[in-house]
Amino acid sequence: MRKKRTIKIISRIILVLLVLVALAILGAQLLAKDAIANFLKTKLPPHIHLAYEDIDVNVLTGTAKLNTVDLNIGISDSIRPRASAKIEALEVVGLGYWQFLFNKKITLTNINVDKPVLNYYLNGKEDKATKPENDGIGLKKSICIDHINIKNGSVTLFKNPEDSVAMKMDSVFFEMDEVVTDRNRINSKIPVAYSDVKFNGNSLYADLGPYEALNVNEIHLDQGHLRVTDLKLKSKYSKTKLSAHLRKEHDYIDLKIPQVDFDEIAFGYANAKYWVRTGKGTLQGPNLEMYRDKLVADDLERKKMYSEAIRKLPIQLDVPEIQIQDGAITYSERVNTETTPGKIVFGDVNAKILHIQNVPERKEKTSVAAKALLMGEAPITLNWSFDAKNNTDAFLASGTVKSFSSKNINPFLESNLRVRAKGEIQELYFTISGDAVSSAGDMKMKYEDFEFSVLKKDRLRINKVLTAIGRIFVNDGSNTDENGYRYGGIEAERDPTKSFFNYLWLNVNDGLTSTIIGNGKNKRRKN
Repeated sequence: MRKKRTIKIISRIILVLLVLVALAILGAQLLAKDAIANFLKTKLPPHIHLAYEDIDVNVLTGTAKLNTVDLNIGISDSIRPRASAKIEALEVVGLGYWQFLFNKKITLTNINVDKPVLNYYLNGKEDKATKPENDGIGLKKSICIDHINIKNGSVTLFKNPEDSVAMKMDSVFFEMDEVVTDRNRINSKIPVAYSDVKFNGNSLYADLGPYEALNVNEIHLDQGHLRVTDLKLKSKYSKTKLSAHLRKEHDYIDLKIPQVDFDEIAFGYANAKYWVRTGKGTLQGPNLEMYRDKLVADDLERKKMYSEAIRKLPIQLDVPEIQIQDGAITYSERVNTETTPGKIVFGDVNAKILHIQNVPERKEKTSVAAKALLMGEAPITLNWSFDAKNNTDAFLASGTVKSFSSKNINPFLESNLRVRAKGEIQELYFTISGDAVSSAGDMKMKYEDFEFSVLKKDRLRINKVLTAIGRIFVNDGSNTDENGYRYGGIEAERDPTKSFFNYLWLNVNDGLTSTIIGNGKNKRRKN
């Protein structure tokens, strides 16, 4: 009897304790829920407005979840918006109470964000002149998060509150592991440290300015490997409509790259500059069409050499290798209103570009080794190197052309230069060294029965007088050395308002003129 009474007493005590624990947990739940609600209501800065449908709290697991969140961030002391977000659910999991209470550290297992829709206004930024110096984030505790997971979001960047879209991306999935920040790091250029990032986004659109836009089907980043599929960079207007919008020359561009891959992507901030490093990169099947309307006024702004452009990048860049595989390039010019623009086509383009870098302590030069088929049949090569850190923009370039029949380029020559060529270039070699001001080099050619005919303005009939005069000076290829070559020198001055490839063409053109018209001897032409 006494034993039964003892068991009954113990049972009642346990029951009471369980009830007390349940009441304590319920009370803690209510207190935690009220504390979170009160914090979100009273502790956020006045330019941040947060609304939500309800809060779920579980003190046992250290979990808090906001459902149907509506967040708006404005500019301090302004009614202008900076950003807004609608989130289906925002969940914080695994709060470490011991670390929070005794070690001044916030530790979390997970932050889960479901279906966020983010809008950001690029012109909604504070004026730096009026921004307070202490306008940073005052973080009192360090934060450690095992995993951040954003699922099925979308991001839109606007030029300003009433303007068009600057960038948009759908189906955004983002993961970041071992995220750490503290009171010092939170206000730095990269506010967190992390061990790994995964990213996937679809249907990227980016406005690149008044004339071009970028579209990408998918971007995928995992363990440092970046893959971009179906990249398209294209003019917003057709060729004819683009000219109507231009006050000075600007190329029509249509670039398509089915797949871009880069290994070992890494970035950071050091010595007051962002840095980006990669492993090997590959561009598979790029197809570029360019068109220039020469009837539009020239763009007389100074153009940078590629070495200067890399040297003066706002970031420190280090890309050891890029391979271009199975590409194609088409270039055409409109020089008059009477004829269809002629085209130059480079097919089967393959290239290896090494050491695209502006790292001060690195000694490697940037180099390009490219080969292609000119007009679909003539093998050509280009080798080109420069040191981006050399302020003179010195470069060395060499190239070859073989088995080229002039009839294949006649549509371009007739339309653009009012010239028709006949004959075959069996072999052509050139070497050029120069800088941002001038260049010199050598050329040798083996060609046969080569001659030019000058056309009349209608480009249908031959101007017999000018053609006859020209043939007096042009050697047909019969006066050669014992190996069948004629030689010429190269001298050119760069027009700083033109591109590097215009500069390269000036060199090749001078070499062709010297080789065909000169005495053909193996020495550089003297002025």
